[in-house]
Amino acid sequence: MPPSAHDARAILADLMQQHSGLPVQPEELQAVSAGASGRSIMRACGMLGIHWTNQRADNHSFLPAAHGLAAAGLRVPAILAEKELPGQCGACLVQDLGTVDILSLRTAPWADRRAAYEQAFHTLLPLYQLKPAWELQPAFDAKLYRWEQEYFAEHLITRHLGQDAAAFLAQPALQAMADWLAELPRVPVHRDCQSQNIMLHAGHAWLIDFQGMRYGRKEYDLASLIYDPYMQLTEGERNELLQLWEQMEGQPLPQDVFHACAMQRLMQALGAFANIGYNQQRDWYLNLIPAGLAALKHAAAHTPDSSPARPVAACILQLLNT
Repeated sequence: MPPSAHDARAILADLMQQHSGLPVQPEELQAVSAGASGRSIMRACGMLGIHWTNQRADNHSFLPAAHGLAAAGLRVPAILAEKELPGQCGACLVQDLGTVDILSLRTAPWADRRAAYEQAFHTLLPLYQLKPAWELQPAFDAKLYRWEQEYFAEHLITRHLGQDAAAFLAQPALQAMADWLAELPRVPVHRDCQSQNIMLHAGHAWLIDFQGMRYGRKEYDLASLIYDPYMQLTEGERNELLQLWEQMEGQPLPQDVFHACAMQRLMQALGAFANIGYNQQRDWYLNLIPAGLAALKHAAAHTPDSSPARPVAACILQLLNT
């Protein structure tokens, strides 16, 4: 049986006490997050404690990724202590980067938000040059892209929209887009590169929750930021950030790949919003669905006519306009 939240709290308090040499009581720990991923994150004594189970396959990838990214010079929280636990669980202590992430700037002036994204780009671009020596999660392939489409169909189309998911999935264009994206060259990507997973600390952007790293397209990460339903950027802000990305990378952004990745990412995110919102009764996620659908519609509408993904864009626009 996996540990309860109380057990995780006691385990992390004990680990903090061992590391700091100071008495730490479980009730002193402040919960930071305890999502559906089998991970609990708690704060005390100037550090974060993370406890995980095997509920998700990528949970055990956090430590290898943290060590590997730090060794490569990327900004990630330092690992202060770690401990293996019975029952395929684990715990560690990491550097506390504070509470300011990009999402916390959602209502800030555009100049402040733009500066935060620029810092994020500075941190992300070296990631795509890495040759990881540690094992990543299974790479983006046609099967994974297809899974995202099916996840969207099951939870968003069927449960939320009340429409025929089978008719949507039967469109040959969806499999064709998955096959096309899977054939493109791949680099290491964060996989969940959204505004809550980029912390702002000491004048720089830092990556967190990178346990899902795998080989894929960097445009998928970029689309995760540009079309993040949490932030709801305006079209003008999105365009300015895309221009900034091109300037910093030193080459034009392939619009066909970017918009295909945006549609894929938004289908995955919307599937998650509906799944977590309905099945775990977490209304906050349901409230994000309108913004996510608007973003998906925008990405589809702006997919170039010459793109191999254009037929998928047409399918999505038809779905959302019915």
